[in-house]
Amino acid sequence: MMPEGYRKEFPYTLVIIDGTEIKNQRPSSMTRQSQCYSDYKSCNTVKGLVAIEPRGGVVFASMLFTGSISDSDLTEKVENLKAEGKVLEGGGIMVDKGFRIQEQIEKLGLKLNIPPLARSGAQMSSADIRLTEKIARHRVHVERAIARIKSYNILSHRFDLSLFSLIDQIWFVSCFATNFINFFIKE
Repeated sequence: MMPEGYRKEFPYTLVIIDGTEIKNQRPSSMTRQSQCYSDYKSCNTVKGLVAIEPRGGVVFASMLFTGSISDSDLTEKVENLKAEGKVLEGGGIMVDKGFRIQEQIEKLGLKLNIPPLARSGAQMSSADIRLTEKIARHRVHVERAIARIKSYNILSHRFDLSLFSLIDQIWFVSCFATNFINFFIKE
């Protein structure tokens, strides 16, 4: 069930997605180092995509990919959301403005709720500012869900390479274990 305020503002948006990175030890192989290196974090990481429902429960977690994967390549995994029935034809996805996935989403027959980008040198209109604020009020919950996931000790520190073969399983368990904690939104 959607919280009342969310249902009024975004009635067809069923999931909120965001990507996240988990630091890992530096691999000894130079090839692996370059694949795992994240320019954003300036260290070796793996990246994953998380989707939550409007109350904050995790409904989807992608596999983890090397830190050098681009956000647009990572978000191609959104197709899995539709295939798994988490988002239906005509439904919507809410993302941060860093996600450049408009075409991918439209090809899937979905709607995208994304904060408007300010045009270079121009101020945003008051309507764009209000839309940005509305989206930010709801998007914060995906960031809170990711913080919960990363609060598990095994993910809160640099991931040991000796556990690398199990990283996806540890990631999935951590993501979905947060659903046993109370939802963020209690409306």
